[in-house]
Amino acid sequence: MMKHKHVLQYINQHFKVKLILSLSVIITICSLVTGYMSYRMNLNLFESEISKQYLKTSEQTIEQIGSKIQDIYRITDFVVFNTHVERTVENMHADPQPGESVAYRNFMLERNLENVLLPLKNETTHIRAVYIADLQGYNMYYSQANPSIQLQFPEFYERVKKGMDHSSAEIVWQRMNISDLYEASGEKRSLVASRWLKSTEQQTVYGMLILIIDEQYFGSSLDRLMAGQTAGAYIYDKYDRLLFSREPEGSPGFEPAPGKRPGSFIEHREGNDYLFVKSVYEPRSFKLISGISLADIKAKGRTVYHFALAFGLVSIVLMAVSVSFFSGKMLKPLHVLVRAMQRVREGSLRTAIPRTSNDEFAFLTDSFNQMAADIQSLIQEVYVSKLSEQEAELKALQAQLNPHFLHNALNSIYWKIMLLYDDEETAALVTSLSELLRYSLAPVSTPSTLRDELAQIRNYIRIQEARHGDELQVSIEAPKELMGCRMQRLLLQPLVENVFVHAFMDQTASKRLAIRVSRREADMFVEIEDNGHGISPDMIHRLLDDRTLYDERGERERLGVRNVLRRIYLVHGESYGLEIQRLPEGTLVRVKLPYEEETGRLEEGGQQYAHPVS
Repeated sequence: MMKHKHVLQYINQHFKVKLILSLSVIITICSLVTGYMSYRMNLNLFESEISKQYLKTSEQTIEQIGSKIQDIYRITDFVVFNTHVERTVENMHADPQPGESVAYRNFMLERNLENVLLPLKNETTHIRAVYIADLQGYNMYYSQANPSIQLQFPEFYERVKKGMDHSSAEIVWQRMNISDLYEASGEKRSLVASRWLKSTEQQTVYGMLILIIDEQYFGSSLDRLMAGQTAGAYIYDKYDRLLFSREPEGSPGFEPAPGKRPGSFIEHREGNDYLFVKSVYEPRSFKLISGISLADIKAKGRTVYHFALAFGLVSIVLMAVSVSFFSGKMLKPLHVLVRAMQRVREGSLRTAIPRTSNDEFAFLTDSFNQMAADIQSLIQEVYVSKLSEQEAELKALQAQLNPHFLHNALNSIYWKIMLLYDDEETAALVTSLSELLRYSLAPVSTPSTLRDELAQIRNYIRIQEARHGDELQVSIEAPKELMGCRMQRLLLQPLVENVFVHAFMDQTASKRLAIRVSRREADMFVEIEDNGHGISPDMIHRLLDDRTLYDERGERERLGVRNVLRRIYLVHGESYGLEIQRLPEGTLVRVKLPYEEETGRLEEGGQQYAHPVS
């Protein structure tokens, strides 16, 4: 088990080994698939080609057999339609002439019949016997037989008659065992061709013609079909009765079904596949079915398959040698890259890989060098940024101490003025300034409402009233139901402050400021209107342009209108913001915010009033 684990670990840690194994698996699978496909294709091709050739040979053979069948028909026609034979047979049944004996008359008639049928002896040597029998089955008319054949009539006549059809004038073929003295078993299988003898005028049956034919009459035509590993050849008559069969020596043989349609078909017998072809001799409906074993074809196909597997194994060996030989040079950049990455992981960020090619490894090399440089640069930036954050935090803590100190100092001044000088007006100004400082010291994330914002606006206006006196008129209109609307802290104060810094600059009389709050469906609008110097269209464009939100040095956001615009955009998106409109006298700034009601806090009543505020 441990050995197997070490082997797997070795494989996982070496790219070359995994590459060889992967390619080996791929080549093996391809060889198996290719070999099997080649095996099937060659097998189908061989079967198709052999089927065509074998079918052609079978058709030629059945034509030869058909020619021999026609010869038998010609021989029987010579007997059946010979009027001299018919008259001779009729005279045998007539009364003899006066002074003529029956025996002498029959002798003369048989000799005449023998002279008429003498050509039959020279037709073919395969006809072993010819008989003409009467309807009682006695061979009394004519007999020509091989001396080895010993047949008994009418017994043999009755055997033949069982397969005959009385209404047919065709030859009836039968396969029978005939007694033969020359055979060790005493019998020899032969073909029996029988035909009824009918008178030409009355069409009455007067006898039977019987031919005994040697099986080799058909068998000699089958030599071409029996070459090779054949399964046998079989001849059937039009009634699908087996007339002749020939199987290879040592084979048990098997008789195929004759009812299949002409052509080729495959049957599985005794563990082997055999290709059978069926040919038909149409004039007499004789059928020839012959088969050949496909073992040789499959053996050739398996040879192709084994060759493909052997080729795959050779390819695996050659591939393994080639990969081992060439991978050292081809994978060298990869090894260099892996070692460089290990050094980077150990902390050496100044690692650089030399570029040695222009392929994909060159891209990886450049990417690695750039990555290492970027990591080193980011580390330096983060280090510097950390130091800057610490410095900024110290400055922020220091900046927070100054407003706290000022707030506490103002509270002390307030009590001194009230207790020592009893100056309520000055004390009120100090209170307003102290509230402004306290409100501004709260964190930005502290929730605020319209009520809180307007309260700080009033504190700021009280301070400005002390400076501008009765020349300043301020009105704030805010419905009671809108006072609990949530909003960002110090969002309105910079806008009101701009009115006094810019709009009322160098204006000595009739300074009017109006603040109006309204709601339209899900939006709240705050309008700040003054009668100051107004604003130019170019300045409106500069204030509302996002590119002017930062100062030229880009260190911090500017205060004022652009600061408010940016804060609204960051919190609420592009749907909300500021609208600045130049009036015939003064400027109108409209702030659009979402209406969000405050939760968990009782609303205080708002009010509508006109300044001066006291």
